[in-house]
Parts: sequence; C-alpha cells; structure tokens
Amino acid sequence: MDSIVHQPVSSETLVDVVEGRLREDVINGVWEPGARLAVEDLRQRYATGATPIREALSRLYAEGLVAMVHNRGFRVPLMSLEDLLDISRTRAAIEMAAVQHAVEFGDGRWEDAMHSAFSILERRAQQTFSGDTERLAYHDAHHAFHAALLSGCRVPRLMALQARLELQHSRYYRRLPFGIVTGPARLLEHRRLFDLALARNAPAAGAAVAEHVMLTANYVQAKNFKDLTGTEI
Repeated sequence: MDSIVHQPVSSETLVDVVEGRLREDVINGVWEPGARLAVEDLRQRYATGATPIREALSRLYAEGLVAMVHNRGFRVPLMSLEDLLDISRTRAAIEMAAVQHAVEFGDGRWEDAMHSAFSILERRAQQTFSGDTERLAYHDAHHAFHAALLSGCRVPRLMALQARLELQHSRYYRRLPFGIVTGPARLLEHRRLFDLALARNAPAAGAAVAEHVMLTANYVQAKNFKDLTGTEI
C-alpha cells in the first residue's frame, strides 16, 4: 500500500487561509467598529504565528477592511452614514458599467452561470424565509449571483475595483435586520436583474443594478442613522 506523504503548508497558503478567515470575521461583525485587532489576540483565535497575522492585516488594510492607527496598530474601521453613502455611490457607478459590459460581452457560459446562480439564490431565499437555513448561506448565494451577473465583464481593472467596494459594502449590508435584507421583494429585484441581463438590455440592467446597490444606504439614511459605531443598524 502506498504511503501518503503530507506536504507542509507553505507560508503563503497559511497567510491566505488567515486572510480569508479574518476577512469574513470583519465583514460579519465579529468585532465592533473601532475595536483593536491585537496580533496576540488574533494568534490565539486563528492558532497561528504572528507573521501570517501581520501579513493578513496588511492585505486587509489595502482592501479598506482594516484601519491602521499610527503607533497604535490595526483596528476595525469605524462605520458612518457618510462612509456608507460614499462606498455605495462609488460601487453603484462601477457596477453599472461592469453589468453593461457583461451584458454586451457575456457568452453562453455567462448565461449558464446566471441561470445556475439565480436558481440557488431562489432556493436559499425560500429556505431562509421558512427558517430552514442560516443567514450566511443566503449571503453566500447572494454574492454568487452578483458574481455570476458580472462574470461576463471583460474589464479586469473595473472588476478589481468592484470586488474591493463590494467587500467594504458588505460590512454594512450584513448588519441590517435580516427581514429587510431578504424579504420577498428583494428576490423579485434579483429576478428583475436576471431578466434584464438575459434580455441583453444593457442600459436597463445597468440602471437596475445601480439602484439595487443603493438600497442599503437609502434604508439607513431613511432611518436617520448618523453614527453606526457599535450599533445594530
């Protein structure tokens, strides 16, 4: 019987793993806005050394998901209506252009990806409404649908900007009361995006996705939230 040789995990792979876990924790609100991200605490949480932690923090700082205070280390960025509006308006403009490119250039594989992603989103939403699945499963399906929608875009730099803004936006989106986020009306919105994209109506699909991106900011603004630090939106 052949023996199995276990290869050691490279430092690059380890950093990638820590980065992914830390990113999800920041987005999902494990720490309150403004909380200090001490290397020693993170070492204990992720059971790894200080070097991968520092590298992961530096990467997330570049993504805008971690803040750095001079001589005081890393912290979770503060949250505010002004920041949310800035992120949302910029993302809406970027995503409008990306969707229009996707509709123009998307091929049969793009259409297949759209059909598959929307089917999963629809199923996850129904399961969430009935209490049969966790909130995170819906968020994963929601992200996958938007990724499929944009997958036909052939402008890499545009997509890199979109990905960064979506991560920053997710910090706010995931703090909303779940009924606001996943109500049946939201599923109809995604059906509308799906139909407009497959109909190859680039202007309407672009306008619809920009409107969709602004929903979180519009909701927070309507509720007159001024300081989101440490609060449940």
